[in-house]
Amino acid sequence: MALAENIAGVGSLALCPGKISVGINVSGSHVKAVMEGDVVEATATLLHKGRTLHTWQVDIRNSNQELISTVSVTNYIIKPQSAPNTSGKSK
Repeated sequence: MALAENIAGVGSLALCPGKISVGINVSGSHVKAVMEGDVVEATATLLHKGRTLHTWQVDIRNSNQELISTVSVTNYIIKPQSAPNTSGKSK
């Protein structure tokens, strides 16, 4: 689940430079175990790209391309707040 949320977050950041991506919903199903030492691959597909919400479907597969997990991630996109002016001078 952590891998899927990370991949979806990076995808949202790539689509919205200068903004912040916050995961607000992560839901997944693990359908097969991974053997220790096996390599996994995550593929994220953007299902919805709105102004403030992105929904991703992330599939995780093992080295034999068997489905391990499928995860839905919803990210909330926000503008970063500017730092408060504490110098007493106008900007």
